[in-house]
Amino acid sequence: MRRIALVLMLVALTVSCATSSAEAPAPQLGPGRLTLEEEIGAVMMVGFEGSLTDAVLSEWRQRQFGGLLIVNLNHNASSPDGMRSLIGSIRSTSRHRLIAATDQEGGFVCIAISSVPCAPMPVGQDDTTRMATALRSLGFDLDLGPVSDVCNGPRSIMWGRCYGTNPAAVASAVGPVVDGIHAAGMLSAAKHFPGHGDTSVSSETRLPRIDASLDTLAAREWPPFAAAINHGVDFVMLGHLFYPALDPQRSADLSPVTVRTLRTELGFRGAVISDDMEMGAITASTPTPEAAVEFLIAGGDMVIVAHHLNVADSTYDAIKAAVMSGRLPRARLDEAVAALQALRAA
Repeated sequence: MRRIALVLMLVALTVSCATSSAEAPAPQLGPGRLTLEEEIGAVMMVGFEGSLTDAVLSEWRQRQFGGLLIVNLNHNASSPDGMRSLIGSIRSTSRHRLIAATDQEGGFVCIAISSVPCAPMPVGQDDTTRMATALRSLGFDLDLGPVSDVCNGPRSIMWGRCYGTNPAAVASAVGPVVDGIHAAGMLSAAKHFPGHGDTSVSSETRLPRIDASLDTLAAREWPPFAAAINHGVDFVMLGHLFYPALDPQRSADLSPVTVRTLRTELGFRGAVISDDMEMGAITASTPTPEAAVEFLIAGGDMVIVAHHLNVADSTYDAIKAAVMSGRLPRARLDEAVAALQALRAA
């Protein structure tokens, strides 16, 4: 009898375990069959300081960041071969698409690699294609360079970084730049929506306030963005800017009103990317991880953390916590990932 009882007990345990295993829910997969953790990484574009190390590669392998940002300030590589090797090594750790980006505007803003020409501003289509082709040969996918802001008078910090003061003239110059980048097989971006040209304040240090009406924005700031969109620009970058006429309580890049305006009034269907969330305009009032969550909730698709991997880690954790709590709906995260996956092949 004891033997029979033992056998029955073992059978019961086996059935219980099998039932429990069968009832365990399968992990919810997002666009491209990405796990939640992979989706969180996919919506982040991250930079790091110094040369590539095993620790950086381990970080990328674990977090699966969807974007790599190279800026001169980080001193990642100084030669064409070194840059090519760095990008290739990080790409080899990725289980999904990696977008390698840099900021090649021409003029004062060019990557410090000898094989990449730096044309003077304003840059035309042919020079843009030459610069983008050189970037592409190093492994880059995205040029964040084209500036769609209209410079408005001597107060503007954008002098030397835009195509002029007349909205129509700037609009006519922006389209060929987008075309030039696409001709090189690269993804393109326009910045800094809703418009950074009418301020003397640098968002590197604090949040610019621009008291312009919606009518003024539509007439002065948005025509160049409309031109970029008509030419198929892939990303639009939101600026760290406070426009009370758009949203009297939140900066433009953390406001759903901004994204809704970009989508509905300008008809943009590409991916919405943030400016660097480590800039003083944000961190003076909102920690980077929290700002990243607010940007995604507002409708943004890719968050930039440009310099520090520990900040990127904290941002990753904050996004995951926001999804797990329901504050950032998984459907919104799925939407952001889908927007990135829908980008043309570069």
